[in-house]
Amino acid sequence: MRKLFFALLVLVLVLLVLLVTCAPKATPTPTPKPKPTEPRATERPLTPMPPTELPEVTITMWEQEEETERDTVLYPLVNEFMEANPHITVEVANYGNEELRTQFETASLTGQAPEIIRCPNHFAGPFSTMDILLPIKDMFDEAFLETFLPGALAGGVVGGTLWGIPDQSGSHLMLLYNKEYISTPPADSDEMIKVAQETTDEAAGIWGLAYNTQEPFWLAPWLGGFGGWVLDDATDMPTLNTPAMVDALQFLQDLSLKYRIVPLSCDYETADTLFKEGKAAMLINADWSLGAYLQEPALEFGTAPIPMIKETGLWPTPMTISRYYMISRQVEPGTPKFDAVKKFVEFMTGEHAQEMWLERFKQLPSNKNVAKSPLIQQDPILRGSAAQLEKSRGLPAAPQLRCFWDSARPVQKDVLAGTITPAEAAQKMQEDAERCIEES
Repeated sequence: MRKLFFALLVLVLVLLVLLVTCAPKATPTPTPKPKPTEPRATERPLTPMPPTELPEVTITMWEQEEETERDTVLYPLVNEFMEANPHITVEVANYGNEELRTQFETASLTGQAPEIIRCPNHFAGPFSTMDILLPIKDMFDEAFLETFLPGALAGGVVGGTLWGIPDQSGSHLMLLYNKEYISTPPADSDEMIKVAQETTDEAAGIWGLAYNTQEPFWLAPWLGGFGGWVLDDATDMPTLNTPAMVDALQFLQDLSLKYRIVPLSCDYETADTLFKEGKAAMLINADWSLGAYLQEPALEFGTAPIPMIKETGLWPTPMTISRYYMISRQVEPGTPKFDAVKKFVEFMTGEHAQEMWLERFKQLPSNKNVAKSPLIQQDPILRGSAAQLEKSRGLPAAPQLRCFWDSARPVQKDVLAGTITPAEAAQKMQEDAERCIEES
């Protein structure tokens, strides 16, 4: 009886083993990824790394790009990166401008921030003050940063520290010249004045030069050309009561009152209309205006850097505006996520990505090599704009910049009206800016 019992027990155990080994295994649920886009002829797909050698990592990026741009360039680049790096999943969310800022601040305070945020450079001001960003030097080496135009990187600096990396650059002022009046752009400020005087016919309503004299965005380039700047690089405090500011204001006053080549009280609309109607030989305007001028059938124009200041030998430095990749402070060095973020940002700000922005939207690059692209050099309008971009400087990201705008705007108008001297204006600008910072 006992032998029969043990025989039955052994038989049951054998059957159990057979059931376990023969049963079908559970199928794991795949992690969803964005559908990859078809590579275009100009794209150079990356070589995938063997996924078995690298740990699976998921990173998140929040961005604010417009629908056409993100569907045409931004998201295809994200998908291309994931195809080449199967072990890295990139989750992307789109927000409006202010929503992006407030959501990132809130998420950072609760420890739920995305690893990466792609945003305007001025976000670096409040984010760095809140200590919710990782300094760029903690992730990227100098060799990588050397591939960018210095002026483009400058827009991501607050308090002497770089907080973001741009994947493009632009919105900078430049010189536009009507080829009906001028065949070759002036090389320096003295030549600009001479050519403008020769083409000005005040009685006929034709001016040698037009620009928005009412806004300090148009003052900043000349300030740089005389050796100054709006904020101190290290402290971010206004530097307005300086010989450079006095000289810049005197120069602008002379253009209108002494040489009489710029219309008095010339605002943006006036300057824009004069150029479109062929009544301005030269115009200082930003790259955002080029599309409208190209649609004017009777207007044949060229682009060039704003002429060098003859007195100083320095080039004017218009401000540039870009979108920057910024890294959350919560990304810890030495982790697989840190390595994944680094690799992703290097790709998204690299030459291939910037070439796509240039090709699809004529968006000028922040990368030195892409700035020499045949797409730019073979297009005379883009070539002149890119030549100016290399001499431009990123719009300061520090919050103190607002006090420069507010203090400079009314005083600049008074200088051009001749009711205050440039020296008095520079002192008043500084006092008003310091008061503004104290109050805020």
